[in-house]
Amino acid sequence: MNSLLKSIFSVFILLPGLAFAVEHNHNHNHFNPKLELLANDIIGITVCYNNGFISDQQQEPAFVNLIEYTGVTGAELGMYYMNSLGKKAEQIMSDPDSSLLWHEAYCENLAANYLDLDELHDRAEQALATQGHHRTVLSPEIVKQDIERGRLLTIQ
Repeated sequence: MNSLLKSIFSVFILLPGLAFAVEHNHNHNHFNPKLELLANDIIGITVCYNNGFISDQQQEPAFVNLIEYTGVTGAELGMYYMNSLGKKAEQIMSDPDSSLLWHEAYCENLAANYLDLDELHDRAEQALATQGHHRTVLSPEIVKQDIERGRLLTIQ
């Protein structure tokens, strides 16, 4: 009888914490660090494909190379995309102005980097060195658009 009371008491103590955890609805999954480092590129490949700048014949081998480079499975890549990147990619693709930032020249360069494993390795090493902050030179028009859209702050 004593252990039955302890069990019931434990359930009442743990139940509010469990309810809070269920309602919290926040994903604490940690994925492969190489995948996380290349998140912007994964979104870029998706947006470039949607914009018509990367073909089916380019997209599939690009993702195959990404899977090989990161050492994950296709299912792991899919889970990472669905849990972490899909919403952002959909947001970009649904905004015509944001989608324009992934222009043809950028997409061609991105595809070329992902279709060659050596170039993918170099790109990933560069991303690691810069912690994902690409050091590309933006045109004054792009900077102006980003400031107007609130993505960049002006420096006084």
